Amino acid sequence: MTKEFLLLSQSPALVQQLTDICAKAHWHLRRVTTPTGLVVALEKHPASGIWWDLTAATLDTTIATMTLIRSQIAGPITVLTAKMTGRLQRKLYAARVDDVELLPIDDAAFRAKIEQRLWTYQHTDLHGSTPLAKPAHSEILTIGDLTIDLAAYTVTKRAQPVDLTPKEFQLLSYLAHHQQQVLSREQLVTGVWGYDLLTTSRIVDIHISHLRDKLEDDPHQPTHLLTVRGFGYKFV
Repeated sequence: MTKEFLLLSQSPALVQQLTDICAKAHWHLRRVTTPTGLVVALEKHPASGIWWDLTAATLDTTIATMTLIRSQIAGPITVLTAKMTGRLQRKLYAARVDDVELLPIDDAAFRAKIEQRLWTYQHTDLHGSTPLAKPAHSEILTIGDLTIDLAAYTVTKRAQPVDLTPKEFQLLSYLAHHQQQVLSREQLVTGVWGYDLLTTSRIVDIHISHLRDKLEDDPHQPTHLLTVRGFGYKFV
């Protein structure tokens, strides 16, 4: 079966270089220019691997998207970056990226590494029973007038679609899977972002506020996303 890779990049030179590599290896390459476009493309067609040009997205967006799509792809995710730091590598590896490659890449070395990664995925049982093929959570959650489709990454309210960012969707999904549980801001940072994003948990408050604006009839008197003073948040 021909391998098909999904590339996020806005660099014509990099696109051409990777296109040439794919042609020599008899692989197919699909290109998108935005993180949202990549998520949509991956939902429509499976990919053997993802190549992510970090110059086309912020690190926070990259981490959020990787966390969102990791369970959808049984293949290597490679991030290409113009600058390499230990901090950057730690954050990307914590998001389950396979490789972080410094630009410019060497054609032969890059192809050899990808071939090795493909071989590893083909011969490794990632979950101890079956290869990774479907999202870990494929169910549809219905809470009041909200419907959360974890497989399609969609949310509807009274049958009307709600437009959420990838990180807002992740946070909502995490809260929904812990209904009626009081979760601290630190628990939410760890469970949703998966790494030490900030020394403060203010980022959680901001995202909760955005979710309330989009999901609650009255964001100032929420019925789903509740604040438990002194502790954190609860989804009911």
